[in-house]
Amino acid sequence: MAIRYWSIIITYVICQLSGIIVYTPALNFIPKEQRSATWIVFSFLITLVISLFLLLPERHMHRDIERASIKDTVKWAIYGIFLVYLTQFVASMIDVGLLGEPPKSENTENVMNLVRSAPYAVLVVAIVGPILEEIIFRKIIFGYFYRKTNFWIAAIISALLFSLLHMDKHIIIYAGIGITLAFLYVKTRRIIVPIIGHCSMNTIAIVLTFTPSLQRLQDQQHDAFIHWLLVWH
Repeated sequence: MAIRYWSIIITYVICQLSGIIVYTPALNFIPKEQRSATWIVFSFLITLVISLFLLLPERHMHRDIERASIKDTVKWAIYGIFLVYLTQFVASMIDVGLLGEPPKSENTENVMNLVRSAPYAVLVVAIVGPILEEIIFRKIIFGYFYRKTNFWIAAIISALLFSLLHMDKHIIIYAGIGITLAFLYVKTRRIIVPIIGHCSMNTIAIVLTFTPSLQRLQDQQHDAFIHWLLVWH
């Protein structure tokens, strides 16, 4: 694996741990309940800038790889939004209906509480976070194992690591989403496509959380599907 890729991964790990091990008096002027969110936004933005800088040399590399045209990229970006959401929906139904996992995700609750305490944290949840995760888990980790093995082995490894990062019991959901995002990356050879799918998924989750009527509608669909699964099972 290229040194620049290891550098991005290490930078991301430091970013994840920085909220625990770093304290700066410079944040004292910020209300206490918003300090954590402020540091997360700052550290993620810095990590994104560093990651993009390290990837700059790739602008002139891999020209021989056949990438999707602009038209196909736009098409698959749109398809990807629906495909990722469908994967999340079906995986959550299996996770809850067949495996008996609680419908609430602890990770999602923590993220939404972060947004409630500091609305500007939505920048990380909806945009910066997904971009970084796609660079690391799809472009770097999946890409590395895909070159060494095959799609399924690479997709499963990267998807499991993706699910472990979120430290949540709903492994099937995160793994399913990870595999779908890997498929979109391979299909187009453009990292922007899974990035759009990932950003859209997180944005939809935020909208549903803060729009009770839409959340109730989704819950009703979930309940109906779970009932069908239980009857079928």
